[in-house]
Amino acid sequence: MATFNTPGPISATVDIILGDIRFNASDRADTVVEVHPIDPSRQLDVEAAADVVVEFADGRLRVSHPRLRTLFTKKYGSVRVLVALPTGSEVQGDTAQGEYLVQGAVGTCRLKTAIGDIRVAQAVDVRLRTTGGKVIVDHVSGEADVKGNGDIRIRRIDGTAQVRNIGGDIRIAQFGGDTVDLNSATGGLSIGIAAGGAVELDARATVGDVRDYLAAAGAPERSDRIVKVRARCHAGDIVVHRAGAGHDAPQRSSRFQGWR
Repeated sequence: MATFNTPGPISATVDIILGDIRFNASDRADTVVEVHPIDPSRQLDVEAAADVVVEFADGRLRVSHPRLRTLFTKKYGSVRVLVALPTGSEVQGDTAQGEYLVQGAVGTCRLKTAIGDIRVAQAVDVRLRTTGGKVIVDHVSGEADVKGNGDIRIRRIDGTAQVRNIGGDIRIAQFGGDTVDLNSATGGLSIGIAAGGAVELDARATVGDVRDYLAAAGAPERSDRIVKVRARCHAGDIVVHRAGAGHDAPQRSSRFQGWR
């Protein structure tokens, strides 16, 4: 375990070969890093944990594995990295295979994994990438840029959003920004528009239905705000509604149920 004096937000980067990463942000004046083998009984995991390097200088934390040119020609162990840091810190992660959990409120959040789920509680901006896993986010107060291959669930976005999914649904419960661009190859789209402002909707589903419930919700309150919604779906339904209206979740076309 490594402990550093950090009276304010820091920038933290975790770059490991294989393993799970957790950032826990809270009101604290220090940063604590723990590295453990995923399986303490597995020698490869124990060695991988011992190889991790922890560095801190000028408000920047880096937790990393030395990059191996032979990564794809030899076995390598998995580790679990836990970083407890001050609220509002910037976090960044990169792993070939592993899951992320971000608890508390962070600033900019950039996470990347080839295989693994990503879960984020609260961030100012997010840039999330996974080619095989779910993405679950509670609240983004700024910009959301998400690409995945699995179900994507975001409870609330206050800024602009661009969300791409290869295979899975995209569901945004409450969108309060001005511009959102959604695209799913195989999976439905559902977005709830926050109260206030008119909506410019550009939605197309190749195989599926577009269900626009905005008119049924009544005219919005007088406002100069215009929300631009662009939604594209190859195999699945698109559902647009006012946030909190509780309309049905999108469905894939029955002809494509076996694609995932």
